[in-house]
Amino acid sequence: MQLTRVVSDSRIKTMSNQSKILNTITQYFVYGLVFLFPLFFLPITRDFLVYSKFYFLAAVLFIVLLLSLGKFLLTKKFTWVHNLATQSLILILLSYVLSIVLMSPNKLQAVFNPQYGLILLTSMVLLYLYASHAFARAKISPILPIAVSGLLVSVLALIVMVDPFQGTELPAYWSFLSNTTFNTIGSSVHFIAFLVFTLVGSSLYMWRTYARSRVVNEANRTMLIMLGVIVLFTLPALIFHVFIVSQQILTEGAQIIIPPFSLSWFAAVEVLKNPMTAIFGVGVDNFSSLFTQVRTVNYNLSDLWQVNSFNTSRSTFLHIFTEQGILGVIGFSLLISLFLKNMKHVKLETAGMFITSLIILAILPPTGITFFLFFVALAMMAADFHKRKEQEEYVIDLSTLTPIFIGMIVIIALILGGSGYFMGRHFMAEYYFKQSLDAVADNSLQRLYENQAKALQYNNNNEEFHRQFAQTNLLVANNMASVEADKLTDQDRETITQAIQAAIVEAKAATALNPQKVTNWQALAGVYRQIINVAENAPVWAVSAYQQAIVLDPRNPLLRLDLGGVYYLFENYDEAQKLFEQAVSLKPDWSNAHYNLAWTYYQKKIYGSAVDQMQIVVGLLDAGTQPEDYKAAQKNLDEFKKTYEEELAKIEQEQAAQGGDQGQQGLAPAGELNLPVAPATQLEKKIELPEEASPGAAVGQ
Repeated sequence: MQLTRVVSDSRIKTMSNQSKILNTITQYFVYGLVFLFPLFFLPITRDFLVYSKFYFLAAVLFIVLLLSLGKFLLTKKFTWVHNLATQSLILILLSYVLSIVLMSPNKLQAVFNPQYGLILLTSMVLLYLYASHAFARAKISPILPIAVSGLLVSVLALIVMVDPFQGTELPAYWSFLSNTTFNTIGSSVHFIAFLVFTLVGSSLYMWRTYARSRVVNEANRTMLIMLGVIVLFTLPALIFHVFIVSQQILTEGAQIIIPPFSLSWFAAVEVLKNPMTAIFGVGVDNFSSLFTQVRTVNYNLSDLWQVNSFNTSRSTFLHIFTEQGILGVIGFSLLISLFLKNMKHVKLETAGMFITSLIILAILPPTGITFFLFFVALAMMAADFHKRKEQEEYVIDLSTLTPIFIGMIVIIALILGGSGYFMGRHFMAEYYFKQSLDAVADNSLQRLYENQAKALQYNNNNEEFHRQFAQTNLLVANNMASVEADKLTDQDRETITQAIQAAIVEAKAATALNPQKVTNWQALAGVYRQIINVAENAPVWAVSAYQQAIVLDPRNPLLRLDLGGVYYLFENYDEAQKLFEQAVSLKPDWSNAHYNLAWTYYQKKIYGSAVDQMQIVVGLLDAGTQPEDYKAAQKNLDEFKKTYEEELAKIEQEQAAQGGDQGQQGLAPAGELNLPVAPATQLEKKIELPEEASPGAAVGQ
């Protein structure tokens, strides 16, 4: 019996040592994630600064969960350390789940959205839970990995800023390095926000250490020196980047493309008008559908008017309110208020970084980096709480409950395996889609088609994939139809028909995934418009799709100009006139809208109005920056005036001959100027498409 006990004790000790090793490895992974997340990028997906960080975050946390599973297998104990934010985090995740299930049109896209989807938020919650535990037990302050990461980000930004590759022809794969404002964070405003976050933490740490310590020991001295060097490099990068971006805006007309605050506020208020949207929001990944509804005429007068819609709100807080409703607001409010109440118990730098993260959430759109800064700051605060007060630890020993233990292992393995499988498919879809974009640069239509088809095989729920594949199929059809008519074989015509039908199917698939998004209907209308000359009923279907787009985005002048262009092509000048007049009313300073309206008046022989509209066009154009458009408009104006004067003289002669004064009978029926042009591709005999190709027909599953 004594020998058995010795063996048992030895085994327990071994298991305890292995458990400690796994805890240490987990801690290293958490610190590595905090350090590398701002730096990490791989240009193998579209928007690689967004998607690569998303996949990196998910991959590291997946490994951490596997380590936890390994510890569970070793100890047969389920351990949970009490965390003051648990209830709030559960409510936040619940608000996401309910918003997706009840409100989001495209549920899977909402789950996998890399900026604010369910997977991202779940990953951030896991990061918080693991990081708060790791920060509390580690000897190294979490300020250090964040600050060093900020240093490396700043150094890289400073190097790129001097344009070291000037005059060098970089491969398309690395062409982003020629952009002097490139950084590993993302947009310029988020880069600046990250540097401010880093500087606040580093500076306050140095202030607290120096001001409150009578004697600076060797460890503190080393830390102060390191942070001082980091601040010296980070601050110039921040100043130079702000200066360069400001100069570009002032001298080159560059724009920071972020949603207007006013429309973001209108969208948030709009959700309160319906009980369901008030409670659950409009649904994750569905902000754009509401933005187009609250878009104002004043927006059309801004420099952003050609951005039809935004996928995010100006403020992360407003975005949460809009997409998750009151339930999401309550969850985040409880979480933030809980930490604000306990802020007096945390270190100065921790409190400063937490306040900074809240400001960032208040003024910037939601992205992976904004949520990362917020949850890291929360983890630092929780770690400070845990150091001051030992947290309760709950342990469930399953060593004697073998069936339950095995059941939990199976459930956890299925969850982790399923998550890894679906994340892998999502990654492969993005990888192949990026390959298709590279094929465009290489002018390879075959690779473009094949890679987009593979992307859709891995992820059939991405609206952009369907929209782009629709255009690719049209490109295939156009290439086939561009040969001379007498050289087209029956097989060629069959291939063209199949490509056109595939384009329609793909565009309609996007509208089926999210019928509330105007971009999808606009893409479908564009497909119909491009096949007007080769397919029966295409004009009618194009009009129908444009009308649906206008219902979803009633104050968009571009949609009315496009629909008016369809009517203009088929010489329905009455309808074209109405739509062009509406476009002019929605955006009075748009020269192309006035130009199209002028020509419509001219075609209807309302020459006086044609002259008036063309005169407006000339007045809106800048002869210095738009010389070709200005010359063309001036030439048209001279022609219109000549025609108008000739018609006036003719009427005067007729009136004199009739001996009466009958008035002018409304004679006045007036790289930017473009009249509607029919697609170049034409077929001698138009293709008859099935009724299923119409915009109102259901999409086959």
